Amino acid sequence: MRILKQGMRGSDVAEVQTRLKIWGYNPGPVDGIFGGMTLNAVIQFQTARGLKPDGIVGPITYNELQKSPSSPGTIPYVIKSGDTFYSLAQTYGISLASLIAANPGVDPNKLYIGQQIRIPQTARKRSVAGWIPYWLQDEAFAVIQKNSDLFTTISPFWYELTAEGDLTVFPNGEDPKIISFAKNHGIEFIPLIANSYNSQPVSTVLNDPALRQKHIRNIVNKVSQMGYDGIEIDYENLLVTDKEVFVLFLRELKAALSGINKKVVATLMAKTAPTGTTSGATAHDYYGIGQVVDIVRIMTYDYSWETPGPIAPADWVKQVLTYAVTVIPREKLEAGLPTYGYDWGTGRTGISYQDAINIAKTYNVQIIEDRQNGPHYKYTDNNGTPHEVWFINARNFKTLLEIVNQLNLRGISLWHPGNDDPAIYDVIRNS
Repeated sequence: MRILKQGMRGSDVAEVQTRLKIWGYNPGPVDGIFGGMTLNAVIQFQTARGLKPDGIVGPITYNELQKSPSSPGTIPYVIKSGDTFYSLAQTYGISLASLIAANPGVDPNKLYIGQQIRIPQTARKRSVAGWIPYWLQDEAFAVIQKNSDLFTTISPFWYELTAEGDLTVFPNGEDPKIISFAKNHGIEFIPLIANSYNSQPVSTVLNDPALRQKHIRNIVNKVSQMGYDGIEIDYENLLVTDKEVFVLFLRELKAALSGINKKVVATLMAKTAPTGTTSGATAHDYYGIGQVVDIVRIMTYDYSWETPGPIAPADWVKQVLTYAVTVIPREKLEAGLPTYGYDWGTGRTGISYQDAINIAKTYNVQIIEDRQNGPHYKYTDNNGTPHEVWFINARNFKTLLEIVNQLNLRGISLWHPGNDDPAIYDVIRNS
């Protein structure tokens, strides 16, 4: 290579300008002209790397520029409109001082769109919860048994709320072998109460003080009787008018369970702003609920529902969680991550990872790998009906897990173990 100095032009100058941008410095436009801004950027880079700050790009400076800017314990980040070091420190749960220290030579007051910086990662042992659907209980439990070293919490779907404030037990509920396994392996056991997406029974109970207190007593008695570590409330599709009383209910439930040292977990619908795209999401007050309960699980899946598309596109998941950490303490926050898929034909059918792989083999179609949006493919069945399949595999899951790690959340909840990609659990171990 030739020695590059101020005033020179060429594609090699443009390459140096590009590398300076990747390192987080501002050489001006990538135009192949070694001007004053490029000179200043080279000097800043040389100073930060302990090189002679002469503004000349010789072999030593050039070789340093070719190295990866990512250092151990950091991740790359590209500056977007509105970003400041302060806002990024808040988003990623790090100190402003650590962010500045990780980016020598970068002026926090002169950030520009497209600039690449480094975000330091903080160490936090992540929680890993597994939701167990009662209709696939054996399959889900088998995966948890096989990966018992990973799971910190088991949350089976075992109960449903009634309009009288009682709890009905789903089929396969209160299975003693699962309870015993969790206790013997030191895994927290927090079963779930659902409302089966029906807003009316919840509304009836919440708005009647006597029924609400009856419901709370029933929950406390069940938790105490069964020796659970707490309870999870998964009341979805609530009425917007019940937004405040739902927080009141959770506050009262937490007060009652605190007396016996038990936890309250709330499962919430995903949204990227206080007002969600559905009334049910709007009815979940992230801030109010986050102040009251011990753990918040946000269901970052089912992005595509009526029409074919990704289950949990990475950009959307990041938007949901980036909003969530502004109103919910990140040490309470778990991302609900999917492991399944959908086959859209004449309608939408839930399928497992194994189903998705088998269908592709049956119809001899190629699976399109997509780390950001999930693997997918199209096929036409034997009746001539066109189908589109989207699902989750380990590669895509890793992208979602990286978002959780970047935002320094408490951990993840899997919906759901069972017939999923076995490599997902290696991804979790290696993260």
